[in-house]
Amino acid sequence: MALALQPRVAMAILQVLLAAIARSAGRILNTAVGWATTMIFGRVPEKRQIYVSVMTFGSLVWTAVIVGIAFPSAGTFLLSFVPLPAWVDRKWVRLAMTIAAAVLPALVGAVSLLLRDPDERPTGSARVRAVLRGYPFTLGLAVTLLMMCLLAPVMKLQTLARRWASQHIPVVVDSEDYDDVLDHVQRVLATGGWRTDRRLASWMVRLPTRVLTLLAGRTLDAYVAKQLTTLRAERFEVVLHPSDLVLSGEEREVVRARSVLAEQLAFGKAHLTWTKDAQALEDHMRGLHRRLAPHAAAGESTQRPTGALGPALDYVDTRLKEIDVTYEEWEVLFRQKLLLLLAARTKMGDAAGEGASDSGAQGGRRPPAGDEQTAFPIQSHGFRDRVRSLFAAAFAGRGR
Repeated sequence: MALALQPRVAMAILQVLLAAIARSAGRILNTAVGWATTMIFGRVPEKRQIYVSVMTFGSLVWTAVIVGIAFPSAGTFLLSFVPLPAWVDRKWVRLAMTIAAAVLPALVGAVSLLLRDPDERPTGSARVRAVLRGYPFTLGLAVTLLMMCLLAPVMKLQTLARRWASQHIPVVVDSEDYDDVLDHVQRVLATGGWRTDRRLASWMVRLPTRVLTLLAGRTLDAYVAKQLTTLRAERFEVVLHPSDLVLSGEEREVVRARSVLAEQLAFGKAHLTWTKDAQALEDHMRGLHRRLAPHAAAGESTQRPTGALGPALDYVDTRLKEIDVTYEEWEVLFRQKLLLLLAARTKMGDAAGEGASDSGAQGGRRPPAGDEQTAFPIQSHGFRDRVRSLFAAAFAGRGR
C-alpha cells in the first residue's frame, strides 16, 4: 500500500514544483517584457499605454500560436499550461490556433490606429491598408520583443552593477524635431554645468529597434526613434525617445539634471503633454513666452510685446479652468503658466528699471515708491495684481 502511494506522492510534489516554476517564469517574463517595452518605446503616455499593451500581448500570443502550429510538440507543451475542460476536443484547439494566427495581426493593425488622434486616423482604403500593415508589424514587434527580452536583463544588470538610478521626464517629440530637441537638451545640460557627448544608443537597443522600424513602416513613427541617441556625461546619460526622456546615472546627478531639464524644457519644441487640447495650450503659452524672451527686447520695444499679455493670460486662465485633461497634464500646464508669469514679472521689472533710468536722466528723480505704474504704464492694474497675487499664493509656503 505504502509503495503504491509513493509514485502518486512524487507526482503530486512534481506538479507543485512545476506550478511554482511556471508562476515564477510568468513573473520573470512579465518583468522582462516590461523592461523590453520601456527600452523600445520609453514610457508611453497613460492614455495610449493600453493600446501598446494590447499590441504587445497580441504579438506575443501570435508568436506562441505560430510556434504551436509549426512544432506540434511545442504546442502540446504550451497547452499543458492552459487548463481545458474535458469536453474540449484538441482538434478544435488546433483549429482555433490556426484562426488566431490569421486574425491576430489584423487586430493588432486595427489597434495601432488608436494610437493616432481621431482626426488623424485614415479612412476608406487607407484604413484597410493600415490594418493589413498589422501583419509585418506584428512580426516585427514579436521579433523585437523576443530580442529585447534577452537583451534588456543584460542592460538592467549593467545599470545595477554601476548602482545607477533612472528618472523619466514625459515628452512628446515629433520626428522632424528630434534633432532640435536633442540640441536643446544638450544646451540646457551645458548651462547646468554638464558637458555631454552625443552618441548613438547601445547596439542592444538600436538593433531590435531597427528591426521594428523596418517591418512596422510608419506605424510607430511617433513612438520609436529611427536613430535613438544618447547624451553621455561623466556620471549620467540621457536617452531621448519620441515619447520619453530617460536619465540614468548616479542618483544625485540624475535628480539635479532632472530638475534643470524639467524647468528649462518648458516652451521648447518638445511637448510635455500628450493630448491635442493640452498641446494646443502649450503652443499658445510658448508663443507668449517667445514674446517675453530677453532677446525680444533688443529688436522691438518693450511696450509692444508685453502690453497685450493681460488678455492672453486671461485666455490661459480660462482654458485651464475648462480643459478636459488628466490631473498630471493639468499640473504640467499650470507649472508652465507659473513660469510664464515669472517671465512676465521679470519683463515688468526690466521695463520698470528702464523707466526709472529714463526718468532719472530726464528729470533727475526716480518714480516714487509704490507707484511702479508710472514706470510701466502699459500694464493694467488687473494684470499686475494678478501676477503678484498668483506668485504670492504659489510661493507663500516656501518661506514657512
